[in-house]
Amino acid sequence: MENITEYQYAWALYLAGALGCSLAAWLLFRRLGRAVTHFMVITVMVLLFTPYAIDQEKMTMAPGVYTLVFGFFEGGFIAIKPLLKVMLGIWAIAQVLSLVYQILTRNRRPTQEEYRPFQQNTYPDDEDDYGYNQPRNDRNSGRGLSRDERIARDELLHGEPIRAIR
Repeated sequence: MENITEYQYAWALYLAGALGCSLAAWLLFRRLGRAVTHFMVITVMVLLFTPYAIDQEKMTMAPGVYTLVFGFFEGGFIAIKPLLKVMLGIWAIAQVLSLVYQILTRNRRPTQEEYRPFQQNTYPDDEDDYGYNQPRNDRNSGRGLSRDERIARDELLHGEPIRAIR
């Protein structure tokens, strides 16, 4: 096995950082909807993960985003035009594939077997809840309240309003 060079260490660190940035982009945009999330994450990933050969004979590669920035400073728009075409092509293909995936999976609902791990267990003492008739496995709450805590919560929520004393 040959030794890992500084060039390979630099690429490994860069790829780890780019993966972290992609995860951060997904976490940042996931609440805006599926289409916006896919669009933004694909854009970030194309910018960060597209390599570009800076020396064709030795096949020395550099991240495309660095080549864009430094190439623009050095030679203007003409110098980065080939790289822009490559990045735009990769971005367009990824967006089309993402759109096809979103169309194919847009109305998919989880089956009963897929949904089962998220359901709460039912317990035999649920009948003694003083009129509390909501089945335990139909709740969407992940709080995991005990029987006494549920009864106290319902008494507070459905009883008389609590008045503040001034």
